Amino acid sequence: MVRGVGRRREAQPLHVVLRKTIRSMIETQGIQPGEKIPSERELTMRCQASRSSVRKAIFSLIQEGILVRVPGKGTFVAEKRDTPGASAARTGNIGFVVFLSSLDRARSDIRTHVAENGRVSWMPFYSEVFEGANQELQKNDVHLLFFAVYQDTSTEKAKFKDFLKRVDGLIVCELASSSFAELLETSPIPVVLVNSSVSLPSLKADVLLIDNFHGAYQAVSYLTRLGHRAIGFINHPTQHNRSARERFQGYRAALRSAGIAYDEKLVEYGDWSMESGYAAMEGLLKRGRNVTAIFAANDEMAIGAMKAAKDHGLRIPEDLSVVGFDDASISSNAFAALTTVRVYKREMGRFAIQRVLHRIREPYFVPVQAIFPVLFVERNSCKRIA
Repeated sequence: MVRGVGRRREAQPLHVVLRKTIRSMIETQGIQPGEKIPSERELTMRCQASRSSVRKAIFSLIQEGILVRVPGKGTFVAEKRDTPGASAARTGNIGFVVFLSSLDRARSDIRTHVAENGRVSWMPFYSEVFEGANQELQKNDVHLLFFAVYQDTSTEKAKFKDFLKRVDGLIVCELASSSFAELLETSPIPVVLVNSSVSLPSLKADVLLIDNFHGAYQAVSYLTRLGHRAIGFINHPTQHNRSARERFQGYRAALRSAGIAYDEKLVEYGDWSMESGYAAMEGLLKRGRNVTAIFAANDEMAIGAMKAAKDHGLRIPEDLSVVGFDDASISSNAFAALTTVRVYKREMGRFAIQRVLHRIREPYFVPVQAIFPVLFVERNSCKRIA
């Protein structure tokens, strides 16, 4: 029996005594950072305690940042640079970063908000992801800090490096720059990537993605089943944007399954904004194409397209059927409630926080990739044609 455990068993919960005993063992036996401690089985025998109590004590030390568990290898004394407990005590903040592109820089509304920073309410999609993450953090004594940064110039790196000093972990959205990815790679801060368009195998980060392909496929297949064959597509440029690329692939695959030839003249591009959806719809109408339906890669562009169609004397859905993507809060409040593809944004935020907190406690935990399912939501913006 480890000395002291038996005499104090009644005074304190056993796992508390065991936690102190294991910590004392590390010090007295000189087990160095990076070295392995005895297995749970060995500790059970030494302490003459149940394995569940030993496991609970070890987990408590992992939460403190004293130990780290490496799956398949065992439990080790944490390296000083990887001591998450100390890091959490230093800032108590998790960063929520949205990377912006050169296309975003061209939008005056985004420039204004980025200049202010600190608020996420102006981003319809990520404000819901942020809210889900924030709800999850209410269970923990940790704060969520929002930060938006352009990733198209190297001068933005200095701002990002300063932000890294204020946080113990990161949720990073829309990463598309390999140079910023390399910056994250050299940082000891745990990272969870959301909707990332780049991937570095050496960046040990969890990755959260959306099932963009199947969502787009369902949306366009629905329109083909309603009899539509001239289906316009309003998308974000696919270069450096994974969501746009996969939604485009889903659009083409659904056309192919329905025996409809792809026509690049039925495709217009926007910047995710309502205004760009309006302009894209006008572009399609000016071409004189006999479009009977529109699939837009997000709800804002879809609603912009609906407004343009209405201004040109078209009725929704009698003259034009429209489907969006994301199921933003505005989609059910539009003048013709929008048929769309639901993305579980708040659930993504909650899961992202759970993963980043786990990685703070156990830096060597094996990273995962999760693809979030989507749900097709039928409302009244579409109609069957003869």
